[in-house]
Amino acid sequence: MTTTGTATEEPSYRLGLELAEVSRLWRHVLDARLKPLGLSTARWVALVNLSAHPEGLTQNVLAFRVGIKGSTLVRQLDQLEADGWVVRRGQPSDRRVKRVFLTPKARPALASIAVVGRDLRRELLRDSSDAEKRHIRCPPGPSMVQVSSAIDSSREESASCEKPCEGEKLPGRCA
Repeated sequence: MTTTGTATEEPSYRLGLELAEVSRLWRHVLDARLKPLGLSTARWVALVNLSAHPEGLTQNVLAFRVGIKGSTLVRQLDQLEADGWVVRRGQPSDRRVKRVFLTPKARPALASIAVVGRDLRRELLRDSSDAEKRHIRCPPGPSMVQVSSAIDSSREESASCEKPCEGEKLPGRCA
């Protein structure tokens, strides 16, 4: 921004809005494609995160990974459990903590989810070169590490931030 200009004249001014819009549109299309499988992007994100952790995740850590509040996740898990996608089990060392695990029903669905996601990515990026795809994945400027650091800082400032249970780390971010 120049000393005579306004914030709206900065080339980066609309970056956040544009990223949010692309994300919203992507989720909208993905939701439509996942619907025949009985899934949505919200369910997809939870299932994919759980698939990377056969030892299960606590509800707090899963909520953090999915990017929603614990109370919102509980409602989502109630639905996923009722539909047979996940199961919650108490943690022996702390009865207050519930760990979430995929059920055998979810495993084959994950393969279908992967195909839907892959096909959508290919369709949306079909006219992009490999260099453009790399640029989209790792844009110049603020990296995921910097954005994650800003999120972590804001979480540390919040006294109401839920902590993971003993011995469990919240997920890190990669650049």
